[in-house]
Amino acid sequence: MDDHGLRHGRDRGESSSSSIEIQNQWREIQDLLKERLITQDDFPWKLPIPSSSGNVVVEEEGTLLKYVGGVDVSYSKELDSAAAAASTAACGCGSLVVLDVTTPTLQVVYQDFFLLTNFDVPYIPSFLAFREAPILLQLLQKMKKTDNPFHPQLLLVDGNGLLHPRAASC
Repeated sequence: MDDHGLRHGRDRGESSSSSIEIQNQWREIQDLLKERLITQDDFPWKLPIPSSSGNVVVEEEGTLLKYVGGVDVSYSKELDSAAAAASTAACGCGSLVVLDVTTPTLQVVYQDFFLLTNFDVPYIPSFLAFREAPILLQLLQKMKKTDNPFHPQLLLVDGNGLLHPRAASC
């Protein structure tokens, strides 16, 4: 069974026990990720400070935080959002946007998206990352393969974080 075993197990008519087994594996992954969770910001970023002339000033030495990215997956407006999330046949769009935060207008320097006509994994509460993360990783890997100079130094990901039932962010 591959990483998306839920869909394939159901296609072969296997019992829900394979679904429970996959969910148990996902819980183990979430527990491992929870152990690696960083709750203190120890990155050396220096934030840009816009001056009245529009130039960016960095008052301290360090690495200037310049490129901030964001990723998310959204579902078709034509379907009820609950039905779309629950269905493997839902239409969706994964997107990646990178901003240059040193510009006064937060200039978009990179954007990409990936359209989906179905999902390999159905929506299961508290396991959304296992449905959406592969899509978002594809977008980041595509950017990396092209040696794009705007690779984000900081990436914002929509999620529950510490509020997740297992504080695993996935």
